[in-house]
Amino acid sequence: MKWFDAFSTGCARFAGRPAMLLIAGALSLAGVVAFASGSDHFLGGASLAISTVTLLLLPILQATQNRDGAALQAKIDELIRAQEGARNSLIGVESHSDEEIEKARRCEERNTDPRRD
Repeated sequence: MKWFDAFSTGCARFAGRPAMLLIAGALSLAGVVAFASGSDHFLGGASLAISTVTLLLLPILQATQNRDGAALQAKIDELIRAQEGARNSLIGVESHSDEEIEKARRCEERNTDPRRD
């Protein structure tokens, strides 16, 4: 899956550039013109182009965001390990259930250990 990581990262970087905004604007303009023209053939083509770009970008951007989030979490976990006095019970909390995360958050607000609740 290394090829997918490289591909999705490249696409995500491109999606954040002004050129992608111009492409999205052009597709939107094509959709408006197609709607205004009343041509079913032109409207179908514009709708297909807009839908295709949207469906391709969503999983690419999500994969990139997931990878970035996992890397950030690994860095935070390392900082927790390295900080003397930090609560190591928070390492890996992102993989817990929503209830467990909320419990850890409440304990952090009270500055207590969630294992004692």
